[in-house]
Amino acid sequence: MTPPATRARAVQALDERPLLMLWIGVVLFSLGPVLVAGSTTSGAVLSFWRLWIGALLLGALTLWQHRVRGTRASRRGWGWTAAAGLAFGAHQLFFMISIKATSVVDVTLMQVLQPILVGVLAFVVFGERPGLAFRLWSVVAGVGAALVVVAGTTGPEGNPVGMALALANVVCFAFYFVWSKQAMAHIGALPFLLGVAVVAGLAVSLFAAVVGERVSSIDLTDLLIAASIAVVPGALGHFLTTHSLSRVPANLPPVMQLAMPFLSGGLAWLLLGEGFAVMHVVGGLVTVVGVVGALLSPADRQRSVSESPGPVTPD
Repeated sequence: MTPPATRARAVQALDERPLLMLWIGVVLFSLGPVLVAGSTTSGAVLSFWRLWIGALLLGALTLWQHRVRGTRASRRGWGWTAAAGLAFGAHQLFFMISIKATSVVDVTLMQVLQPILVGVLAFVVFGERPGLAFRLWSVVAGVGAALVVVAGTTGPEGNPVGMALALANVVCFAFYFVWSKQAMAHIGALPFLLGVAVVAGLAVSLFAAVVGERVSSIDLTDLLIAASIAVVPGALGHFLTTHSLSRVPANLPPVMQLAMPFLSGGLAWLLLGEGFAVMHVVGGLVTVVGVVGALLSPADRQRSVSESPGPVTPD
């Protein structure tokens, strides 16, 4: 059994490496599209159960943290949490419904647009100005991600409505991401994620009631899939990513997440039998090169350190 002191040092070492936490989050997020595609229930029903299971888990963790160390939250923090929760609820609906309508690679193609959307929002909200090298390497990563998805996508023969929903999913997530960064100055990561899950769950519940989705129709297998999404990319992935936001520029995590089409596409090929081609591998390698180049660009590496306000700690 690992001694408490050793566990504490390991947690501290991870906490001091926000980029490592973000990379782990990317890997965990990559499992989400594959889990959704592997389910048999509708996107709205799966989203409903994923959010409320996540809310229960995050509620237990937040209560434990409050009893042990207390929690940090202000009225402004809860306001940003509510806004982010609505954006996240819409993102979840669009994300899961679009995967059901198209495919994993179709939906992950839209992730290429996320750095552009977040970059615009970050400029407006935070005044962040990414360096030229960062922007050029981001273009390389975007081209690679596009090649990955085009290689295995259903392409123009896919569902146009599903592709429109996939685009809406990315737009909503961009707003969620930027509002998350704003919230981190006023609220701790766990209460924030709990609030987001509850608000998003209420929004999805309302949607399901309006369109007549029977959330009780889910079977045990899909319920386990919903729980897996809630725990792995949901609770763990979002905690690692959100906890790191205060110490990195807002435009950095979306560029790192351009590796997701390669990871998700590979898993979809391995587990679901979705198409795989040599161009898929080539595009994935180009994506990784672009992401690494952006991360190592001198101006943005210096900016990520100089703007770092330190770790978020409950008070």
